[in-house]
Amino acid sequence: MVVALLCVVIGFSVLIYSAQKFVDGASGLALCLGVPEILIGILIIGFGTSAPEMLVSVFSALDGSPSLALGNSWGSNICNISLILGVTALLTPVIVKRNLQKKEYPLLLLTVIIPLVFAADGIISRTESAFLLVFISLFVAYTVFEGLRARKQSKAVKNGTDSQSADEELQIEECSEEARSLGPVRSAVYTVAGLIFMVLSSKIIVYGAVDIAKLLEISEVIIGLTVVAIGTSLPELTASIIAARKGSNELAVGNIIGSNIFNNTAVLGLAGVIMPYSVDKIVLYRDGGFCLLLTLSLIIFSLSLKSDKAKLGRRIGAFWLTAYVLYTALLIYMSLNGNRLPEFLSFLN
Repeated sequence: MVVALLCVVIGFSVLIYSAQKFVDGASGLALCLGVPEILIGILIIGFGTSAPEMLVSVFSALDGSPSLALGNSWGSNICNISLILGVTALLTPVIVKRNLQKKEYPLLLLTVIIPLVFAADGIISRTESAFLLVFISLFVAYTVFEGLRARKQSKAVKNGTDSQSADEELQIEECSEEARSLGPVRSAVYTVAGLIFMVLSSKIIVYGAVDIAKLLEISEVIIGLTVVAIGTSLPELTASIIAARKGSNELAVGNIIGSNIFNNTAVLGLAGVIMPYSVDKIVLYRDGGFCLLLTLSLIIFSLSLKSDKAKLGRRIGAFWLTAYVLYTALLIYMSLNGNRLPEFLSFLN
């Protein structure tokens, strides 16, 4: 018990410290490269925090269980919006800029809908999986292009050749003083090292928490659905909260958008290319449907904001967090009742 408690305490200490360095490094990297923070959030942070899911997807497919990628992907997306963005908005209301509504949100919604359409016939084929990989490749190329364009515009502003700089939506966001003091090398080191230590520390926390739960004789199923599920999302959760607190709202939101886009395309595509997999009807409606509803709620709540200074506030955060608790309760109920749905949801069978 003492060792397990030490793992949790030390793990959280390392997690919080590394997340602070990670956010400063990412902000500094955006500043050094002359690109908006949202692009760093989507491409680097989103991809980096989705790396564990991609590895699980590949290994599960190689082991003959590619369908695990589906639950892994949709489960992670549900957790990203309802738990991570929910807790972040509850603790530190998040500003969402209007340019997200024109580009990133439509892409996010598209990447949620496409796998649902593919899975409607009960199977995701190699051709459909290959399409998802092509889609994410084009998305990465588009994101890089946007970054280069923003960098060019930033230079034009500095040289005084762009008279409309005040109204430019791709303006570089204000960074913390610490982020501004970092050079390109230290920014890159902080970003990479911070991400690695966040993942490692979250694994240590999960290890300690699982041991404590077992010593308290808590069911392994409940441990898996609560402790492990939340533990694997700790890097994204901590990074989003700290980014929002430091004023780097585009990193906080970009982290979620990027992670979900990669989950819906790269994670599902990699597994399906290795081995096509079937999709259970309950999983499609329960997990895929809930993932779609949460994505729509994110878009609708953001569209309801009246200005760039409006925030996803505590009421919205409480709504998402409540949705996550209800979803987790449903999973626990089904796991304890032979995977049967409650009576009021029996129409999904």
